[in-house]
Amino acid sequence: MRAKTPAKRPSRRAQDPAPIPTAGGAVAFEPPRLTTSTAPAERVPLFYINDREYSVTLKPGVNVGLKYLHLSRQVGEAQAMDYLLEKLLGAEGYQALMDYDDLTQEQFQGICEIASKLTVGALELPKE
Repeated sequence: MRAKTPAKRPSRRAQDPAPIPTAGGAVAFEPPRLTTSTAPAERVPLFYINDREYSVTLKPGVNVGLKYLHLSRQVGEAQAMDYLLEKLLGAEGYQALMDYDDLTQEQFQGICEIASKLTVGALELPKE
């Protein structure tokens, strides 16, 4: 019986993630290494209520956009927007928006459009 040799770990240096065709039609590739960033995200104002600023992340994570699209497809746009606004604003900011009695349909629509554009824009593939 042959002794197993430990598998070599791939190098940590950045490599071209493009698929490389091999014999027999199989595709070899270097899987991406995902790491969590600890840097604070840049925030921008989404709206103001009585001069109090409520801000959102300028570049929401791609995962937020993916979940927003998934929820849109699975449960509908309204529930997906509910998730998105709370995720971007945080519980306190979203509660302030829900409690604001003078919110008009046009204001709400504008807030939703900005939140959606910020989020779905994060899903755009890089141009080569």
